[in-house]
Amino acid sequence: MRKSANWIILISSLFSSCTPRDDGGLAALDVFCEMVASDVKPIALHLPMDPSDLDKHWDSFLVVAEKNNVKLHREDDFPVTLLFPAELTEGMSVPLIYRGNRLQQYLQLKADVKTADGKGDQALFARRFGRLLGYSPQGINELLSENSGYRNLALFGVDQQVTHLYYENLNEATAFYDTTLGFTEVESGKFQISSDAFIELHPFNEAHPKGQTKSTAIAFLTDQLPEWYEYVQKQNIPIKYTYKPREGGPHDGFVAIDPGGYLLEFEQFKQHPENELFMAALELAPRIVTSVNDLNFFGSITWTYHNDLLKMQQFYEEVLGYQLVADQGWTKIYQTSSTGFIGLVDERRGMEDYADTKAVEIEWQVSDRELFDAYARNFWEEYGFSNGTFMGPEKYVYRVLEK
Repeated sequence: MRKSANWIILISSLFSSCTPRDDGGLAALDVFCEMVASDVKPIALHLPMDPSDLDKHWDSFLVVAEKNNVKLHREDDFPVTLLFPAELTEGMSVPLIYRGNRLQQYLQLKADVKTADGKGDQALFARRFGRLLGYSPQGINELLSENSGYRNLALFGVDQQVTHLYYENLNEATAFYDTTLGFTEVESGKFQISSDAFIELHPFNEAHPKGQTKSTAIAFLTDQLPEWYEYVQKQNIPIKYTYKPREGGPHDGFVAIDPGGYLLEFEQFKQHPENELFMAALELAPRIVTSVNDLNFFGSITWTYHNDLLKMQQFYEEVLGYQLVADQGWTKIYQTSSTGFIGLVDERRGMEDYADTKAVEIEWQVSDRELFDAYARNFWEEYGFSNGTFMGPEKYVYRVLEK
């Protein structure tokens, strides 16, 4: 709530700084118009104004809008949603800047808000309004957290990602990651891939028996693909897909198979339109050197396979609160910790298949689990949250533990 109050003060100061010049904020309007004209925003909201002040400057506003090839709509009854505090616009007029059919989209939203009259899931209206304003899911999440009781996992601060894998011969798997791939074993059965991404190995159990569909693959991110490929071949590790570097592509890699049948993707991402934010996230990732010829890794993606990719995107963005850093169309990569990532894959095109039961569990560690638990117990009932464990929409099991 403190941020919202500060925002009110900021907007008020901006508004008051405009009025002494008696231009009604034409400079600000010009900027907002340009943003809409260049499709940076579907619609834009000018600063709230006293109705009498807007009366004086409306003709000048229309001139600025025409210059930018956009249109204006005067809103004297601004809809109240969880996106903004109601006091921001109470008794004020708000000029809306738009093009094409965006005004109709806004008016549909306003009508639905009025019809709901405060009933139903109010966050849905806030998210709908936020998308119309061009806000990212993270921007909408932040506003909702300031103006309502909404929280998500990312807001509690994720310090580690741990992917749990299950084996018939645990000793063989442990030797493979310890000796063959040279990972550091930080705890019994837990191996470090990057600064805060790990895998943890377990024997088969009742929940994860022999023959269970994997429904996961693990990507090890490195900038030493040729060296790793040469080494993996020398070790006679089974290879499912060979190394075929492609000039101008978004990524290169090869896929090996571990002793339990899990697919391991040795991968390097490159500058490409679909990877630009991902590359920025990886830029400062420390190299974690293995015991194999000084070869290293600096990040990890746990791939999960889904029937309904759009539904899973919504879960990761709105419930978990993670940021989409790479969109490959049929795969969506989310950053969960500084070097840990989850890749959602359309199972119709991925290396593995969807299954209701899966030979993997995913863990995220937070600094204050007690605070997170207090929230999740009240608001995550639909995901079966209990003692730090919950299940997502497509039956992947997730854990939240304290670091």
